[in-house]
Amino acid sequence: MQQGESRKPDLLCTLEAEGFLGSFYQGDRYVDKAVIFVGGSGEPRNVVEARAAILAREGYSVLAVGYYLWKPLSKQTVAIPLDYVERAIDWLKGKCPVKVTKIGMIGLSLGAAYTALCGAYFPQVSCAIVVSGFDFVVEGCKNMVIRQHRSYFTLHGENIPYEPAEALSHLPATLKKWKKDPCYGSSAMNRFYYNECFKDRTDASRIKVENGNCDWLFLAPGYDDTWPSDQAVKRIIQVLREKQYPHRYECVIYEKGSHLLGMPEEALAAMGGGDIEKLRRMLGHFLTMEKKYPKECMEAREESYRKMLSFLHESLIGA
Repeated sequence: MQQGESRKPDLLCTLEAEGFLGSFYQGDRYVDKAVIFVGGSGEPRNVVEARAAILAREGYSVLAVGYYLWKPLSKQTVAIPLDYVERAIDWLKGKCPVKVTKIGMIGLSLGAAYTALCGAYFPQVSCAIVVSGFDFVVEGCKNMVIRQHRSYFTLHGENIPYEPAEALSHLPATLKKWKKDPCYGSSAMNRFYYNECFKDRTDASRIKVENGNCDWLFLAPGYDDTWPSDQAVKRIIQVLREKQYPHRYECVIYEKGSHLLGMPEEALAAMGGGDIEKLRRMLGHFLTMEKKYPKECMEAREESYRKMLSFLHESLIGA
């Protein structure tokens, strides 16, 4: 498969047959090493599949899994089941056309938080790569602003412990406070939301990465408009140190990178429908670092992708 060619999945998993939505790309070198790949917030299925297909070129078997947004799944970030990955793991270990001996997982943004939870809950995950993720769970909301009094994520129908979004019950006052705060620009509303509206969060809502049985890699930019992943990864590493986590863990912060890390430019092009220059201009409007440091952001994406690949190889294959 040459760069630029679009590879179709070798196999599709359905809710009816396997209990989850998945697109499987069989590896050609490390066939028995599988990577579960999940996209970020708002990424449609075709983009996630394109990014998974690019990763599969490295020789791994890759299973792109839909956890929301993929039809017929919900478009709302409310009560998203971790069960999809639990079933995907069972499928990889039992019904997959190749014998899988080790499983890694990769997620960006919202998918990174989902990946962190799966790494913490499912011991079959051997390594987890969390790209621009977060370290605690909040209340899921319809259309981003309507409270649902349920967690963002569930397991076996039960809420993953979460912080209530009380600030959304007073939305006009919350927005007024954000606009007046000089620490947050127009692109950083979500950063304000996570930093200022959950100051009194409890440890119950924290993602317990120390309960994992996997190697961890955390990638984050020096400043993240989308949500404060740059602060979250530092808290995560501190916890792992304090808990004397027995497995490998590593954190890399790209000071002049943006929220969009861990992907080659080809994958970024897939996100932009093939028009990468148009996407870059759009990113400059929404992400502070993309506007200030476009060249450095591109370099950080490539460098972090190489880091991700080396970490995968060391964890799944061996140094």
